[in-house]
Amino acid sequence: MSVDGLHTGEATGESTSARLSCKSAGVNIGVLGGTGPAGQAVAVQFAGIGIEVVVGSRALDRSEETVAALREKWSERDLPLVAGENAAAAAADVVVVATPWEGVLATVEPLAELLRGRIVVSMANALTRFGKEMIPLLPPTGSVTVAVARALPASRVVGAFHHMPAGPWSDLDHPMEADVMVCSDDRDARAEVVGLIDRLPGLRGVAAGGLGSALAIEAMTAALLEVNRHYKTHAAIRLTGLADPARRP
Repeated sequence: MSVDGLHTGEATGESTSARLSCKSAGVNIGVLGGTGPAGQAVAVQFAGIGIEVVVGSRALDRSEETVAALREKWSERDLPLVAGENAAAAAADVVVVATPWEGVLATVEPLAELLRGRIVVSMANALTRFGKEMIPLLPPTGSVTVAVARALPASRVVGAFHHMPAGPWSDLDHPMEADVMVCSDDRDARAEVVGLIDRLPGLRGVAAGGLGSALAIEAMTAALLEVNRHYKTHAAIRLTGLADPARRP
């Protein structure tokens, strides 16, 4: 959970779909805050299926250290990971914001022009500890994802990956079986992200409506954390009654 490759062309006003469809083999992904647990999990998962990933960081040397460590850990896989500052990650075709929720806006706002027209995936959850429990917080915008959308009005903001536990999900040898709820007011961007998720081992992308759904999706993370704490496991969400990705029309 988000609590706790190189394409560096300048941003233009053209849409992501005009530049490159996510369904193309040439897509690359940038991860803002890619050196943290959630960012590393996202990076290795997409790199594990051959997608070039720019591991973004405020400090290039930290990104270089993280990429080196991940390549060494998964040396037999030849992961297409590229080190870069957050600005380099923001120039990718699809950008995932993997910073802790408190730092999300401070991370994306300076990159607004670079992120213009791009698909930006928010995965952060506003949570805090109350006694022994994790509880959800209610941002003024209702959710972190909506806050990102308001901060980046020219980007195609999507919410996804909110319920993925960073530790287990970063293990390429043991894929997690889970559904990933995806929400966005941009239906095409949502479909693109669902398609990308369907390519990841064990995961199924599920269209979960517009950005209004983000409040419930993010808040549910607190309950899932309590389930995991009580049962001492890493439970994931699976929805019934849905077709497998390969059988979708």
